[in-house]
Amino acid sequence: MEIEVSSKTAKLCKSLKLTAEQMAFADLLAVGWEPSDAYIVAYHQGSTWVKRALKAEVEKLMENENVQNRIDETKSVLSQRQKDAIKNAGNKAANEVVEAAMSKEGMLYELQTAKNEKVKGSKEWIEINKMIIDVTRMKQDDVQTENNTIHHYLPVHYPTGCQDCLYSRCNSCKYKKAYEKGEL
Repeated sequence: MEIEVSSKTAKLCKSLKLTAEQMAFADLLAVGWEPSDAYIVAYHQGSTWVKRALKAEVEKLMENENVQNRIDETKSVLSQRQKDAIKNAGNKAANEVVEAAMSKEGMLYELQTAKNEKVKGSKEWIEINKMIIDVTRMKQDDVQTENNTIHHYLPVHYPTGCQDCLYSRCNSCKYKKAYEKGEL
């Protein structure tokens, strides 16, 4: 009994020189299924067989070179995805650790709890108190940033000709003749 599959899967099976059942069996093995269970699910038979007969069929499938290639290919794809997922999770965890270490509120909380555990006036208590003061100063320094924006203001009524020009009133404008002729 052959399984009906989509045209895409049928083309893939044809290119791999496998039946749909063989490909399903190989994929199930690649993700960690037991060989006998993978055979039963892929072929829809064998659950009532004698174990020896089921084992013989599974071994016959396992000897098929195309099935072994599909298992190896699927395992490599899965392992690459797992590596990528672990890498992304590692980066996320590292970012969280750095963020927690840079959090001044977190530092203050940890220092204050450590200070509460020490005897008041002891050397450790005084050192922790100094650290708390340093962290609070860092927090104040963080807030103060210098604004060095330069603002340029243009007049509301920008001169459009000699009649509006401030220089034309005193007749010192060197462009007056050009404005009058319409050259500018």
